[in-house]
Amino acid sequence: MLYLSLNPGLCTYVSSNDNNGNQVVEDAGKIPVPFELNRTFFYGRDALAQLTSLFKNLKGTQDFPQHEISLSLPPNILTYSVNEEPVPDWMDTLRLGKDYSEKLEKKVYSLEKGQLTVWHDPHITDMILQAAKNSGYTINKITPGIVNAINSVFMIYATSDYDKFTILKWDSHYPELVTFRNDVLSGHLCFSNDESPCVLQGSGDRDATIPEHLKKNNITEKLYDHTGPLFVYSVFEPDSDPLQPFKKFGFCEIINPWTGLEVSQSGNGLLTDLSDTVLSLWTESAGFINRE
Repeated sequence: MLYLSLNPGLCTYVSSNDNNGNQVVEDAGKIPVPFELNRTFFYGRDALAQLTSLFKNLKGTQDFPQHEISLSLPPNILTYSVNEEPVPDWMDTLRLGKDYSEKLEKKVYSLEKGQLTVWHDPHITDMILQAAKNSGYTINKITPGIVNAINSVFMIYATSDYDKFTILKWDSHYPELVTFRNDVLSGHLCFSNDESPCVLQGSGDRDATIPEHLKKNNITEKLYDHTGPLFVYSVFEPDSDPLQPFKKFGFCEIINPWTGLEVSQSGNGLLTDLSDTVLSLWTESAGFINRE
């Protein structure tokens, strides 16, 4: 199986094979996304051709070719909310607006640790499926990337030790976070990453002041009061280390998604001498493993 995480600017992948019931990682890598990945892109004239080219580039990069894909998508393509209990359909319509919600398809995930409702534009997901098919791939599953980040954290850390904790995707485009209380998913926040951050999506038990506390020059120990223990990962690679501001605080843990995973000898060679920040790039794609 090929586990793929698509984000603006970067696509990461993990390839694994079944070995006596265990998933063994054989290959991992990343490729650039050479177009502006947002909802508008999918309504452009050349969108299908550019997506197909991306998948063909991916195929040429793989050392252990797989043909079946589990794919995770970023929050600017999906709309979703978290709730401890299911919400009535009319509440979803009220939140999104009737005209908008009629264009979308909805799926409710009953997670072990809370409820996740996801809306997607079938025009977008159908185009992704077609582009993969044009390149010889079959996409078996599509989920939000943050769900796989949640899975990575729960596979690695003793989260039940905390009354409250937060998982943060620190991204140059669309940072997002999820909050847990008593080990149950309780809130979600997606916001812009600039000098005047604003909330783009939010639901459940969320603290809308957190983006202000995450301004690069404003990050202090006071962040803990709003997030509790903080698990952080990145999906972009600028010249500087994007997670550096978090490394000086003991309550901030940079996720290493490879912890506990079985990696083949060939796969190990790809992951040596990498910084914590670079390793965290695979948090979403590696988070599929052992969850299938």
